[in-house]
Amino acid sequence: MARRRERPVRGAVIDIGSNALRLQIVEADGSEPVLLTRDRVPVRLGEDVFREGRIGEASIQAASAALAGFAKLCTQYGAQRVSAVATSAVREASNRDEVVALLSEAAPAPVRVLSGTEEAWLLARAVEVRIDTRRGRSLLVDVGGGSAEVTLVEDGHAVAAASHPLGAVRLLEAARRESGAVEGDAFLALVSQHAGRCDYRIADRLGSQPVDRFVATGGNIEALADLEADGRGRRSEAGVEVLDVRVLERWMGELAALSPNERSRRFGLLPDRADVILPAAVVYQHLAVLSGARRILVPRVALRDALLRDVLSGTEAEVHDDWREQLLASARALADRFHCDPAHAECVRRHALSLFAQTTELHGRGPTEGGLLEAAALLHDAGRFISGDRHHEHSAYLIRASELVGVAAEDRDLVALVARYHRGPRPHDGDPGYASLGAEDRARVCVLAALLRIAEGLDRQHRGAVAALEVKPGPGVVELRLTPAAPALDTPLIELEAAQERADLFEAVFGVPLRATR
Repeated sequence: MARRRERPVRGAVIDIGSNALRLQIVEADGSEPVLLTRDRVPVRLGEDVFREGRIGEASIQAASAALAGFAKLCTQYGAQRVSAVATSAVREASNRDEVVALLSEAAPAPVRVLSGTEEAWLLARAVEVRIDTRRGRSLLVDVGGGSAEVTLVEDGHAVAAASHPLGAVRLLEAARRESGAVEGDAFLALVSQHAGRCDYRIADRLGSQPVDRFVATGGNIEALADLEADGRGRRSEAGVEVLDVRVLERWMGELAALSPNERSRRFGLLPDRADVILPAAVVYQHLAVLSGARRILVPRVALRDALLRDVLSGTEAEVHDDWREQLLASARALADRFHCDPAHAECVRRHALSLFAQTTELHGRGPTEGGLLEAAALLHDAGRFISGDRHHEHSAYLIRASELVGVAAEDRDLVALVARYHRGPRPHDGDPGYASLGAEDRARVCVLAALLRIAEGLDRQHRGAVAALEVKPGPGVVELRLTPAAPALDTPLIELEAAQERADLFEAVFGVPLRATR
């Protein structure tokens, strides 16, 4: 019997960047997606933000008009699933909430603002389709209009990511303010000086180990690769273009000798590409040299490619599994950086996840909260890196000040609070971090912290004495039965007593007593 053909799905993604708004609509039927149409509207939201700190009315209207046009195309092509995201310019705007509300009215889907680490994670997912990053260390750099997303991938997992204020539009505006020039050696030196201000942060993430590959994404690096190909032909390796760093440096010199108008005329660059291509080239070159790379891989993928994968899959469980795997890899890398006891951290994570899964009927939370609980469990002792005294408070500080790749800033702060309350006083309004939360996020913190407190007590001696646990809700009480790691031994009393002592928040949150038993 002939195999039934899957019904085609049409999806669209909208990327609201600092230099332009982009739309891509594709169709997929289980095979490789087919591009139906794409559009790009050059609205430079970043200029407003980097000059005034907010997005002005004229720019909001221009962006809304572009999104209204995208909405018509989505209707025309019958896009069933649409994702709309905004990056650096909207993320940093002081009137962000107002802008998001107005743009969402015009767009065919609500606009979601990505954090820098979410953006970096999505770019890493896009790159892995074209370049095998499963072995060794890869440095991924995407230079947009407002920021440069820098991601360190080790053996297939993004272990560190940061958004740096090195966007091409931002640097262009800074140079204009300081010198008025947009070309020449003085301009190159000024942009390089700005790029160097992030050296210590990037070098700290890279450490002393070499980078096996330097991967660059973004419209500017693709335009630079095209310039080289037009003159000398394309170089590729395993289907991916290669641009030598020395070649990039030569192009920097040629572009710096020309005004933006001259670049447009000579190389056929769009006006909104001709002025930003040089500062972008400086950032790519600077980071390549900093990492010790001699060549740059250009896979020609973008944020939109990863977003399209999620839109077309329609499988929330698959997307969540990828996100959870990435979150835990990032949390483990951070725990290692702060010298956490890995055996204890993993033991507490397992107990916390087991408690979460067995109490679903009580808390009603989903897999996202489960992943955040696991991350908090892995990092709950990070504060010991600073001091053993009040280390739970130090843990919260370190988590807030660090990156969890693929996690929005709001969820990272939630992880910090859950780790903060793994011991000590319960969540309270005297803690500014907790008091500033809305009611729903307060409830999330309380539920997850209640489970983490018990899980941490179950490894009180840091020796894995409890192998498994079973939660048995009974009439008017929740029973927690423990299985010792060594079958011939009784349930360890210290862990039993610690779990019971730490049940105070659990009982307050769920309104039912917990009894830990052998």
